[in-house]
Amino acid sequence: MNVSSRWCVTALFALGALACSDPVPPPAQGAFIASVGPAPITPPMRACPTSAFTYDVPQVRDMALAEVLDADNYTHKIINGQSGASVGCSVKGGGSAFTFSGEISQNGRALSITGGTLGADRKGTATITITNQQRLSPAQLVSPPGACAIDAAAAAGNTFEVAAGRIWAHFKCSSVELMPANYCGAEGYFVLENCEQ
Repeated sequence: MNVSSRWCVTALFALGALACSDPVPPPAQGAFIASVGPAPITPPMRACPTSAFTYDVPQVRDMALAEVLDADNYTHKIINGQSGASVGCSVKGGGSAFTFSGEISQNGRALSITGGTLGADRKGTATITITNQQRLSPAQLVSPPGACAIDAAAAAGNTFEVAAGRIWAHFKCSSVELMPANYCGAEGYFVLENCEQ
């Protein structure tokens, strides 16, 4: 085999290897909206360090757009690595059980979810960290482990879902806190897509 023939075989092998390689998965993306404020029941000597407020990522409410994230509207999202956005997530399982975690953050606003579990009814619990550098001091409040109720069950009036790699759900935390004094309640919605599965 001459040099020219060997080059052609090598080139074909290299092209074949490229053609057979796995495609690059799309980046994680998502959105959240969270309402934070005084908890209905607050322990003695503790209080929420802010009046009630709602914030979201992307910042749809700040732009006075009507399409804020809720139980049946998911119009705007951020994509990991674009415009200073960071999204990372994992949604694993199927059938009767799921585990999930994720973080959505941009411009000093974030929602972090860890230790999430859902049963066959698509309801469960998670630990949630609320971050807002403009409205909270300190900037982060964290729920007790597993203290946030998660609802991803499809029903009339919502478009919730959970499947390997994605979740759309409501969350409600009886408390998000920072010892010794800070104690608030929080609830809202989140969507995570293109997650590890």
